[in-house]
Amino acid sequence: MYALKRSRGLVNVSNDMDKSAAWDGRESINEIDNREDQYITGRSEQLALFRRYLSDGESGKSIWSLYGTAGIGKSYLLDSFRRQAVRAGAIMLQVDSRDFNHKGDLFCRQLLRQLPGGTDVNTSISNPVEACLARLGQLAAETKIVLALDTYEEMGDLDGWIRERFIKWLPDSILFIAAGRYRLKDKWILSPALRERIYFMSLEHLTEPESEAYLRTCGIADKDRIDAVWRKTGGHPLALSLASVVRTNEDWTNPPGDETEWFDHLAKAWLREVPDALLRKVVETAAILLHVNREVLQAVMDREIDEDTFEQLVSLSFVRKTERGWMLHDLMRIAMRKQLEERMPAYFERLRGRAAFYYATRIRDAAPYRSTEWEVRELFYYTGIAMIRALLQSYSRGRYTWEPLTPANLCEGEAYLRRRLEAATPLTLSGTDPETDQRYYEFVSKDDMTMTIKHLNLRTWVELDQQSAMLLRSANGEAIGLAVVVPIHKATLPYLNGDPFASPYLRSLSPAENRLLEVEPPGQAGWFIRTIDYADWQNRDMVIETMYLMFSHMCSDGLFFASPPPMEFFRTAHLHLGFQPATGVVHRQYDGKTPTPTFVLDTRGDKLEAFLRFLLKRGGYPDQLNLFGGPDAQLTEREREVVALVLDGLTNGEIAKTLFVSEITVKKHVSSIYGKLSLKGRGQLIKLFSGNPRIG
Repeated sequence: MYALKRSRGLVNVSNDMDKSAAWDGRESINEIDNREDQYITGRSEQLALFRRYLSDGESGKSIWSLYGTAGIGKSYLLDSFRRQAVRAGAIMLQVDSRDFNHKGDLFCRQLLRQLPGGTDVNTSISNPVEACLARLGQLAAETKIVLALDTYEEMGDLDGWIRERFIKWLPDSILFIAAGRYRLKDKWILSPALRERIYFMSLEHLTEPESEAYLRTCGIADKDRIDAVWRKTGGHPLALSLASVVRTNEDWTNPPGDETEWFDHLAKAWLREVPDALLRKVVETAAILLHVNREVLQAVMDREIDEDTFEQLVSLSFVRKTERGWMLHDLMRIAMRKQLEERMPAYFERLRGRAAFYYATRIRDAAPYRSTEWEVRELFYYTGIAMIRALLQSYSRGRYTWEPLTPANLCEGEAYLRRRLEAATPLTLSGTDPETDQRYYEFVSKDDMTMTIKHLNLRTWVELDQQSAMLLRSANGEAIGLAVVVPIHKATLPYLNGDPFASPYLRSLSPAENRLLEVEPPGQAGWFIRTIDYADWQNRDMVIETMYLMFSHMCSDGLFFASPPPMEFFRTAHLHLGFQPATGVVHRQYDGKTPTPTFVLDTRGDKLEAFLRFLLKRGGYPDQLNLFGGPDAQLTEREREVVALVLDGLTNGEIAKTLFVSEITVKKHVSSIYGKLSLKGRGQLIKLFSGNPRIG
């Protein structure tokens, strides 16, 4: 008899069927099948849509593109579709692209074997394509038929035949499902007539409640363990399934001994897409990085990455586009990092070091001319504490927007303050760094959580300088936070010198230091943080959004200082960001009794390099190296400015406008740079500087 092979939740007829007797296509549902349905979680929308097809018939969408990354549950969902079809008396044919040679006649033979009343197609049918289509036409007149092709991304040249011929020959009532790691694209969507028939069905991670429901179905009842598995997996279905069978007596607050096994399993599933040795090296390097682009890959790998290789990388199913390049899937990044660190620890550290130095150099070179918020964020990924790294990995921007607080929307800011005071709650922040498993925990009482907005007169700050105050809005327009970050210049200094929170530090400065702050607006010598506050301090997305606000000021060639409420949470937060307590500066303005320090971050002039050295040293990178020595040592200051702008991608004309010089002058500087460094063009210049400084 024929054999059934069960793989990833699918039941397929194996090639042993070639030796079997005829099969009538009838299938029954057993207890194992019924039990499998109980494990389906988080796919109610897809299942409901399939049920509607079985009951209502045609909807105009006869082609479903079911797609998602490795382990997301595509095959398992197809298996559930099959069980629904059987219960409804419909016919569902499933073919995996890896089970046959990719030719049209062999594909149709696969289908004929599964059709009711099938015969020994190897010997009795001379034209399997015609026979298959004829039989499908007969059956489609009697019942619903679903044709599902799994692992469609490996269909190769047969994809064109299926799209241009087979689909067009099928009866309109047949539902065709292409399940793969990528959505149908290119020629599938070029034809309007074909495109309008396609329904794109993306499978995503399970939510936290869905993950909990799945784990409880698997027999895991301990809430702490459920929470730990959720943190580890992020709701990735295959990861959840693998994690659920880790030894039940393990304490999931510590890494279980066999956790590496399921990380390896995940990595292997994804790496089936990466057969090429060079591309695998690129993927390993990309796993070291938070955000990936071609330039940083070349710098960290210390080699040229051609355009084709980079395109292959960003086309992989576990790589997604972001607002700043690309990112590997979180679990893939963690799995690859763990593997690389275990197998080649010295190489792993060398890659991390190059990445950290790359961003430190970018900050140093670009800070005088533009915001370095993005580079600062990337650098903190390598040098920050566990909580900062965890937050940076878990957030994608776009949910919230900062907007200036002006007389026109001042009433919204004041209404926000009233709501915050009325709804204040204690703060508990806890979590785990996914890379190191290091846990963090913070608690702040309800009364202390109102200190950030007590004694705050928004109108005063708005009238002082309309760049001082900002509202944080959610996607639906609700005011859910505010910040008062006051630019320091000639017009704001008189008020700041009288402000009870700013003046203690300003009074500690010498007359010469104070004169440096007296710049003409709209310029500024720095910023004073009066407050940064948001409605839900438990919301990690709001926490990281305010952290990004601080990143945008930290390396901007200015004096940045704050005197937050006297709580351990705020003290450690500022210290972890690189602020230092101002010596001898203390006030008691928050509650009239508690000594409150002021924290200062000064990145003016050479102090920026000192700050970057501090971050690199804290991250464990060798401080004894000449980190910022390199090819630019022989260039003039103006030539280094030109190099920095070239690395930002500016043309000679754009550089001229930025530096307020003529384009001819810029060309002379560029020629001088090429001569000093023995370079022939921009490409060599970019390669030289984007790859420096290096370790090893």
